[in-house]
Amino acid sequence: MTMKDYVVRRLIIIIPTFFLITLMIFTLIHLAPGDPTNAMGGPHPLSQETRDRIRSEYGLDQPIPIQYLIWVNKLLHGDLGFSYLTNVPVVDIIGLRVPLTLELTLLAEFFSIVFAVVLGVIAAVKHHSIVDASCSVAALAGYSTPDFWLGLMLMLVFSVWLGWFPSSSPGTVGLAFATPFDALLDNLKHFFLPVFTLVAVWTAYLFRLVRSAMLEVLTQDYVTTARSKGLKERVVIYKHALRNALLPVVTYVGSSIGFLFSGAAVIESIFALPGLGELMVKSSENRDYPALMGLSIAIAVMVLVANLCTDMAYAAVDPRIRYD
Repeated sequence: MTMKDYVVRRLIIIIPTFFLITLMIFTLIHLAPGDPTNAMGGPHPLSQETRDRIRSEYGLDQPIPIQYLIWVNKLLHGDLGFSYLTNVPVVDIIGLRVPLTLELTLLAEFFSIVFAVVLGVIAAVKHHSIVDASCSVAALAGYSTPDFWLGLMLMLVFSVWLGWFPSSSPGTVGLAFATPFDALLDNLKHFFLPVFTLVAVWTAYLFRLVRSAMLEVLTQDYVTTARSKGLKERVVIYKHALRNALLPVVTYVGSSIGFLFSGAAVIESIFALPGLGELMVKSSENRDYPALMGLSIAIAVMVLVANLCTDMAYAAVDPRIRYD
């Protein structure tokens, strides 16, 4: 089976899965207690007559199955509706916030994978050593630490006490930069604490996986055979052992997009980053159904695409895998 045929077959499965996900999310959102009209009036509560008119205008008085069919019809025409709070198209709101969330999550994912693979390999090779014990204890601490608490402590130490890094916003407001490089440095400086928070927690998860996978692979017969042939230990570890140990890591990374996004939502709220996670929190608090559904679509697409890319990455990691 060619790569093209495999992708087509996967898309046939992904499309109904996507609509099943949207149906479940749409139903749960509308069954949750609360009324979106409560937040529409701002500090001035709306009259019951006005609320009834708004509910009729937005179709909120219709049964949930009818509301879902209306929403799907608009979705197929590229219309995600307007936010109840700002009356701005949901597509525009998400489009403005996607780059920030992608920057945060991709930076965290990249550095977490690098640190976890390096430390996991070292800990497995030096099994039962001080290095292995130290890395394992550090991973246990990172695994057990709530990300919101770690973010607050980092903000307190490095922003409030030491003043080394900004505590909020993705960049310095109102500052003109001499070069694009200066703007990039300012952006990275603002992202350091949020990214470090996610990396500290996420690396702990991946480290344990890499270490256990490497320990299992290093006991396999083909590793013993490679060593008996007189190959250098570095070649045995990185060419023969690590490549096979990365298969469960690739699987876990591909399925971790939703987990990483949930952590990003908390971190964005703590560090006042206007990303998708922060929008999700605000939309949930105010029952902004169109924004919530638009965000759910964005997350679902990212997860489904990530899983597809994970399957395609298997062959790159292990040439023995074929798309049959």
